[in-house]
Amino acid sequence: MAFVVIPIKDLKDAKRRLEVVLRPEERSLLCIAMLKDVLKAVSMSKYVERIVIISCDKSVLKLVEAMGAIALDEEESRGLNSAVEKMARFCSNDGAKSMLVLPIDIPLVKSDDIDAIIRQSFLPKSIVISPSMDEKGTNALLISPPDIIKPKFGINSFKNHINEAIANKIQYIIYRSPRIALDIDTPNDLINFLKLGKFTETYDYIMKSNLINRINEYLKIHKPLLSK
Repeated sequence: MAFVVIPIKDLKDAKRRLEVVLRPEERSLLCIAMLKDVLKAVSMSKYVERIVIISCDKSVLKLVEAMGAIALDEEESRGLNSAVEKMARFCSNDGAKSMLVLPIDIPLVKSDDIDAIIRQSFLPKSIVISPSMDEKGTNALLISPPDIIKPKFGINSFKNHINEAIANKIQYIIYRSPRIALDIDTPNDLINFLKLGKFTETYDYIMKSNLINRINEYLKIHKPLLSK
């Protein structure tokens, strides 16, 4: 069993790289839709004991409380690593043996992924890392026990988490999942998501809000390399 931790920054500052196609309110609503998809996957897992959200955004805290998660007020944002360290202390004090850190921007994640990651942690001291598509970022991190390593989110976090485990002589396992790997940061990510993301809150929001036309127009001009 594990506690799942989802850190969420103030929504007005979220997903800045999508400013080229989405207005501030649209970015906030997209984040909420993605959060609902992640929470749905987590809530259906067989091995999740508690879901804990940490944020300094009061509207987010109110929303997740209504959805049955534990809401912790960060009060002041000091960065992702600081939030995760705070959550590690909270989880340890509350008796958690493992802590799974997830972002909100992986709306394709399924409960099968959550279960598989938690099952990988069969040693009393270990971490499980699930990388982003380019294998530079960390899109899921299971830490057993929660304070066994310092979080290294940021540039090259996938490699840095591995190095942190090696330096501390801790067993690490890599869990690769195309659903977890696709995090939504850019217009190109949105298009790739739409190929796979039907029957999600995120897909419904993008289609109902008619954002797809604006995204496509932007991509026609900038001609990105779409993944196949």
